[in-house]
Amino acid sequence: MNTEYLDTLNQPVPLEPVSTDWLHDAGVRLDMLRLDQLDPLVSGNKWYKLKHNLSAAKVQEKATILSFGGAWSNHIHALAAAGHRFGLSTIGVIRGEPIEEHGHLSSMLTDAAGWGMTLRFLSRSDYRNKNDPEFIQQLLSRFGLRKEDVYIVPEGGSNSLGVMGCQEILSASQIPSNHYDEVWLACGTGATLSGVALAANDRLPGTRVMGVAVLKGADFLKNDIHHFTKNSLDNWTLLTDYHHGGYAHTSKELLAFIRSFEQETGILLDPVYTGKLMFALYRSVLDSVENTEPYRNKRLLVVHTGGLQGRRGFNMH
Repeated sequence: MNTEYLDTLNQPVPLEPVSTDWLHDAGVRLDMLRLDQLDPLVSGNKWYKLKHNLSAAKVQEKATILSFGGAWSNHIHALAAAGHRFGLSTIGVIRGEPIEEHGHLSSMLTDAAGWGMTLRFLSRSDYRNKNDPEFIQQLLSRFGLRKEDVYIVPEGGSNSLGVMGCQEILSASQIPSNHYDEVWLACGTGATLSGVALAANDRLPGTRVMGVAVLKGADFLKNDIHHFTKNSLDNWTLLTDYHHGGYAHTSKELLAFIRSFEQETGILLDPVYTGKLMFALYRSVLDSVENTEPYRNKRLLVVHTGGLQGRRGFNMH
């Protein structure tokens, strides 16, 4: 593995103050941890989920890394980029049919294929079995692969090693202890929230971790988070009402907010994760103003988890 590049990705990322009219009017101080600036391709929280899995694959002398995702998966995109740079063979098992838009692969999958990732497509019904060991064995046989040669990473990089990596997110910059009342982040599978909650429990005592679920009907993630944290924490909250119709769905209100936020701050957001995160924070702050202002004088930290390449799917270049 290219350890020099690994060291580059372990460098600190910026911690920036964010100022908007609605934050100022509510008396809220906000900083943003810019994981999106970690790397142009292996970006944001995806690197933290992948780093220990990549190391495990190397230690186990696995020739190929296989993982799962949709046509616009940030995880698949990051895994393909990492495989290309580290000299690892990668396979992406993709939910749905290969033709996604105008008769072509999505931009994300086009990138992944260009970096040498082998793409395999599953029907949505088959894809639901992606965590079943017997189905995975059948899948490997279908692909002509031997289990002993393949390292499998779950969808989204969400396993114990992924959570371990996400515990390092709060160490990505010089964050002083007892400095924040809340840490906010987007939540797709629960692994990032779990890792940050575990780290906050040690490094930021008294700080609450607020996860904004980006998919519809996400209450099931609470069980996954309890599993990842071994039912040991009560310092986190999962907000499930800001999905705007479901994963990768948007609303006019969301897109208008993203445009307004970007014009005011110069910070780019994506509609799948960070846009919904900041919209949820915006609504929560506004609601607090109408309800005796519990956010006034609070200090908040937002984790920008990257994924900006996904803007291409929404004509937000």
